[in-house]
Amino acid sequence: MSKETNQESSFERLLEKTLQHLETRWEFISLTATEKLSGAAFMFSKLLIISVFALIILFFISIGFAIWLGDYIGSRAGGFALAGLIFVPFAVAAYIWVPPFVRTKTIQNILQDDDTENNS
Repeated sequence: MSKETNQESSFERLLEKTLQHLETRWEFISLTATEKLSGAAFMFSKLLIISVFALIILFFISIGFAIWLGDYIGSRAGGFALAGLIFVPFAVAAYIWVPPFVRTKTIQNILQDDDTENNS
């Protein structure tokens, strides 16, 4: 009878330790996910701010260039049309080269974070 009670007690301790380990593991996974999400949100907000100001600057430079080009060729409408056409190759190049670059950098950052966690 004493042996059965001892086995039950050992089983209960094992179950308690297992549940405690699972809770700790879940908390660790939650903290890791939260850390990665907050890092991604920080990078996204930084990129968003830079992008907005870059677009504002590009907008005003484009307007100035279009007015200058229109005065140079003698037609404001023609200046705006030519300035718009100049951006077409840039848009195509950005569409082709930017998404793979961003994807590669994102994968490198995720793998780099995993490597630093494994080394420490």
